[in-house]
Amino acid sequence: MSITSSFYSGLSGLDTHATAMQVIGDNISNVKTTGFKGSSAHFEDVLGASLSGVSGGNQTGAGSAVSSVDGNFTQGSLETTDVSTDVAINGQGFFVVQEPLTAELFYTRAGHFAIDNQGYYVNSQGQQVQGYLYDSAGTNLIQNLTDIQINQNSMIPPKVTTEIDMILNLDVSETPLVWDINNPTGTSHFTTGLTVFDSLGQSHQVQVYFTKTADQTWAWNALVDGSDIQGGTPGVAQSFGAGVVNFDTAGQLTTAMPMNFYTGAITFANGIAPSAVTVDFTNTTQYGSASNIQTLTQDGYAAGTVSMVSIDEEGNLVANYTNGTRRNIARLALADFPNLIGLARRGDTLFQATTTSGDPLYNMPGIGGMGTISASMLEESNVDLAAEFIKMIIIQRGYQANTKVITTTDEMLAQLMNIR
Repeated sequence: MSITSSFYSGLSGLDTHATAMQVIGDNISNVKTTGFKGSSAHFEDVLGASLSGVSGGNQTGAGSAVSSVDGNFTQGSLETTDVSTDVAINGQGFFVVQEPLTAELFYTRAGHFAIDNQGYYVNSQGQQVQGYLYDSAGTNLIQNLTDIQINQNSMIPPKVTTEIDMILNLDVSETPLVWDINNPTGTSHFTTGLTVFDSLGQSHQVQVYFTKTADQTWAWNALVDGSDIQGGTPGVAQSFGAGVVNFDTAGQLTTAMPMNFYTGAITFANGIAPSAVTVDFTNTTQYGSASNIQTLTQDGYAAGTVSMVSIDEEGNLVANYTNGTRRNIARLALADFPNLIGLARRGDTLFQATTTSGDPLYNMPGIGGMGTISASMLEESNVDLAAEFIKMIIIQRGYQANTKVITTTDEMLAQLMNIR
């Protein structure tokens, strides 16, 4: 090979080092880009000529070239945000988003998502996040990959109260009394209030009075105010239900549970009659300490609308309603690939599948090796600034060395031209 070929070797070195510097610059410029994955440029040699002689083979190189620019898919640190719809993957996998106009699928680690004006769960570019929807009851998952859409104006229907759970301690030291509905406060030892809901979801206040009537025997009486009853008189209570509970000498409940709570015969002021309601006093005790309520729950609720959406570590989007209920809406889908390096960058922290990456493998968070979801968090760039600066110094020195090859070759040619 001629001496001038060293010009091209030096030039190839300049080109490869310039490309490497471009990759480093891209990494550093994206050090604060959410979900960004850094890249590394890899060099390969170029064979210039193969000479052979009596002493064997001899090859000379013709410089270098960039063999590949590969992504680094190690996980970045997780940063806490105050946005409930932000999500990060802790482990393997990519979020799946779809371009609504072309139905083209992309994959990303950047989980800065929001709910748009049509209720779609979207990224910053308006691409729709993909997942699996729950049925209307929020219990069964329909495992077809689709857009996640949340109707924030939807209303969950009311549920009538059918069961009440109440755990108390009733003070054994109380003196027995005779219950009088016309003097509930004066003829009871303890009282607590609760709310029940009718079939329309309207609430009604019920006051429950407990009266010790004999040793180991307590009567309970549930009253509603006359203002909430058809034909009732405001301020005059009417019976909603009544019953008796018995205890053994160890203070343990002996009456079978549950028992009927509504035993009256009333119609609420809105024209709705109460439905069958049971009450369960299981674990209620009669000990020598002050009467108190420990647990009070009932299964009814009013109609409600979506107040906010939260996301759990399994990737479930959960709607929180104004009536205090929660219902699963959808579950995020994650994708993985046989060969991550084969993914094609498409900008906006998006990747696209290629024949080199292999087909995407879809699953749900926490299943099949997929990572879990961290809500109100975002994954930071995985670029290591210290490592990038060290690479920059090495690349700069390599670039300078290649320029030295070119200037030295130029000097050699100048000397050749001066031969007389």
